[in-house]
Amino acid sequence: MSNPFPSSRVCTPGETHLYAVFCEKCDRVIDSEIYRPVCQDCGGALVFNYLDTAFRRSEPVHSMWKYRGQLPVWDASKIVTLGEGDTPLIRARADHGVDLYFKNETVNPTGSHKDRALSIAITKATEFGFDACMLYSDGSAALSSAAYAARAGMHNIALVPQGAPDYRLLPLLVYDSTVLEYAGSAADALDWVHAACQELDLYETTTYRRANPYQSEGPKTIAYEIADQLGFVPDWCLVPVGGGGTLSGIWRGFCDLRDYGESAKLPKLAGILPEHYTLLQDGLDDGISTDLELRGLAGAAVHPAPETAQAKLAMAFPPDGIEAIAAIRNSGGVFLNVSDPEAFAAQMELGSQEGLYAEISAVVSYAALTKLRHSGTIQRGETVVVLLSGSGFREIGELARTLPVKKIQVDQHSGIKTLTRVLQGL
Repeated sequence: MSNPFPSSRVCTPGETHLYAVFCEKCDRVIDSEIYRPVCQDCGGALVFNYLDTAFRRSEPVHSMWKYRGQLPVWDASKIVTLGEGDTPLIRARADHGVDLYFKNETVNPTGSHKDRALSIAITKATEFGFDACMLYSDGSAALSSAAYAARAGMHNIALVPQGAPDYRLLPLLVYDSTVLEYAGSAADALDWVHAACQELDLYETTTYRRANPYQSEGPKTIAYEIADQLGFVPDWCLVPVGGGGTLSGIWRGFCDLRDYGESAKLPKLAGILPEHYTLLQDGLDDGISTDLELRGLAGAAVHPAPETAQAKLAMAFPPDGIEAIAAIRNSGGVFLNVSDPEAFAAQMELGSQEGLYAEISAVVSYAALTKLRHSGTIQRGETVVVLLSGSGFREIGELARTLPVKKIQVDQHSGIKTLTRVLQGL
């Protein structure tokens, strides 16, 4: 295998140094001008220390790049953007007994919050001089990586799970992405992509921190925006959980706001998973704090994770799971499981009552609200933000399997009479 830290991948800063990179495990300072996904000494995950003592917003930038000073990019002229972020925070019309808002990530360029991560990831790829990238994804991140790679003039290679539906893969072809299908578990696929990228000098855009530490800074801008849009930090933030990176990134964003003196308050987080996906809850209950412990717990599981319509969340082993556990533990929050029938019902309710169409894997955060209210976990009058992480318009194929289309026949002669009866029944 070739050197996983090729010295040819050197970034020349276009501005003064805005951040430093160090290893979370051994505290070693990392040369930020050379591309490395992990620490070269101990293999630890990389984290960023932003050197500006003030939290700055670049106005009037209408994207997540208004928080440029808190993102790990050297040269503003190389930013690869399609207008991601700055998504609406919409107050609920229906009464849920709480002050409810929807953070509508469905309006991002490719329809999901992953655009925040991939905008940063591909920007760094251009800074380091890569011309091709590769990732493992079941849909959202692959689509986003393909779009931003195309925007940057790079080629994208997407490894997808065997049996991934064509309706989810077709948009990748529009972006001229190469699609590979992996026969094996998601955990094996993640390992294979990581090794292949190192051996073939490809830039990895898989969205977990050890694969690409730069992309992991994207989700924290969701927290920044929520606080700016509300004018304060909410009591609760409800987040769908797949790999765990979005949940932990949002928590990191709220902690940033506290550390910069922007807010003295931190929210509680609720991480929402498919029914029977209990590894993170087990890890929380057992008090584990390392990835090795979580892997041991996963290896001891008796039953494999079941099939679910919540495909974007169906991670038997969340690669950023230990960080997600820490976010829930430190926020005083909860993990919660939502069944497919509960998610489908919430999708219909959200659409009919609020005019918002989120995919099944995203609407679980809304489904969880009812359960958390009934259990008394969320109290009446609290301010709650529900993250809608992906658009339903990207998952029409899934909806077609569960929702028959009802059509009422009309013609020139009987149409008015039929329509009158329809109106009377509304």
